[in-house]
Amino acid sequence: MKPTDFSHLNVLDTLVDPAVVSSRSTLREERHPNAVTAPPVNRGSMVPRPWRGFWNSIGTAMLVKLGAGGRHAPAAAPEAKQPWQRAAAQRRFAFMALTVLSTVIAATLFAGIQPDYENLWLEYGQIGLYALLSGWVVTGFVTALMGFYVSVRGDKHALSVKQVVDHAMNPEARTAIIMPICNEDVATVFAGLRATCESVAATGHAKQFDVFVLSDSYNPETAAAERAAWEDLRAALADSPNQPQVEVYYRLRTRRTHRKAGNVADFCRRWGKDYRYMVVLDADSVMSGDCLTSMVKLMEANPTAGIIQTATQAIGHVTLHARAQQFASRVTGRLFTLGMQFWQLGES
Repeated sequence: MKPTDFSHLNVLDTLVDPAVVSSRSTLREERHPNAVTAPPVNRGSMVPRPWRGFWNSIGTAMLVKLGAGGRHAPAAAPEAKQPWQRAAAQRRFAFMALTVLSTVIAATLFAGIQPDYENLWLEYGQIGLYALLSGWVVTGFVTALMGFYVSVRGDKHALSVKQVVDHAMNPEARTAIIMPICNEDVATVFAGLRATCESVAATGHAKQFDVFVLSDSYNPETAAAERAAWEDLRAALADSPNQPQVEVYYRLRTRRTHRKAGNVADFCRRWGKDYRYMVVLDADSVMSGDCLTSMVKLMEANPTAGIIQTATQAIGHVTLHARAQQFASRVTGRLFTLGMQFWQLGES
């Protein structure tokens, strides 16, 4: 990604019906006028690393590994491994051992019941293909087995909400919830966003979260509908004056460079310095306020963590195939998620 100056971009501020503006909540208008679609720009630098090509990157990594970068430079002292890193290495060894052992046993038993082939290539090819497929199945089985173990015994090395359930929210830990969209179904996007905002407000920590709808929509009708839905969302949130509400901003790019990655990068350059953490939502994502506040607490409790990812769940599907996937995710998804977390830990 090349560094780009986005200073020429403008937010959309002319697609609102005057009748809609006049019907806005007076309370919300006093607190944050709808004419202001985004906070003041606090531009920061985010220089990307240039892509040198696959083979150049491999060669550079090998030279650095061999110490060619500085022959006379003092060698840096190796950092001591954390307990979770040692546990992860042991678990991966156990994972590989169980997978290889089970695959070898299955392939040996399969080879023992095969009839005599006149063509050895056909015989060994069939056994090899069976071993390959068995390894794939065994990998999933061992992962689920590890997940079952964690669900029963727990995991002292993994991040858990239970670790921070009694922690207080740091008032200085401001978080941006961003939702990059491009010609999405407007009703679905803002309905889910409203549920998320109301859930965050119910936690009592609304002032520590800001929501940004980052639109790359190039259809004028869609852009106008997004702006109107954003107005309606702010008015709906303002109708609950008994508790602080989440600020919701809307930004429409007129120059849509680098697609979704460029959309997020533009936000980081404009307003990233204002926030300590960032949560990226898909257009159809919904997150509870408890989940968001727990993630912030986990980040505060683990300052060396760079990314904390939650386990997603499919909801509201209607087609037969999607419903089947949703059912399978509910039944087996947690086992596989815990299993992968068990042997990956902080290096997933």
